[in-house]
Amino acid sequence: MRTATPVIFCTAIFALFCSTSSWALDEIYSPNVEAGELALEYGGSRTFDHDSSKNNDQEHEIQLEYGLNNRVEVSGSLGYAKAPDGNLLVDHYEAEGRLQFAEQDANWLDSGLLVAFDQAAHHADADNVEVKLLLQKDIGHFTHTANIGFDQAVGKNSTGMGGPDYVFLWSTRYRYSEFVQPGFEIQSDLGQGQELQHFNEQTHYVGPALYGRLFGNVHYEAAWLAGVSNASAQSATRVLLEYEMHF
Repeated sequence: MRTATPVIFCTAIFALFCSTSSWALDEIYSPNVEAGELALEYGGSRTFDHDSSKNNDQEHEIQLEYGLNNRVEVSGSLGYAKAPDGNLLVDHYEAEGRLQFAEQDANWLDSGLLVAFDQAAHHADADNVEVKLLLQKDIGHFTHTANIGFDQAVGKNSTGMGGPDYVFLWSTRYRYSEFVQPGFEIQSDLGQGQELQHFNEQTHYVGPALYGRLFGNVHYEAAWLAGVSNASAQSATRVLLEYEMHF
């Protein structure tokens, strides 16, 4: 029953998002990997705006990940997406790897690399490659994490989609306890080409976040972010639930 409970809880959250009915808010990854950790994870995001073309843009992902050793983690996931005027559909299948460059706290800054390949679920859509540099630093009771990278459309359907789309993600959290860690996030899609020179053509969100452990091996993240550029929705939310097992 203890094993089934977090799975049921994740399913309930997924159903909640779907019943309320771009660029999605993303998990901000730590560079640090834990050997022998198997995790089942749900992540989802949704936008809110009076403009129907920006409202109720959703992305959801179910992911299974495993730490092969203390430097390498691999994962596979199934992604769903919903455009503001569309239906919730299977969007992509993803294979992902995370590499930790050095032992945690061995250097002034913990660092790593994330590489992912998304295979489009629909034949008319392009596949996608994602690369991010992962950085993290603990200062006192605060943990600062940054993800800097890009997405690039690849494959036969990527013609005319342009060069890399750059992203910047930041999280700061205060480690008050293992159950409650308040903080804030910055999530920015810097775009490609001319968008890189124009703030209001980019997608920027800033706002409060909460991290911690619910019970047992269930961890959570939740953020409610305000759009601060013209291209953004008025606000957006994201949640993440993760159930961990160790071998």
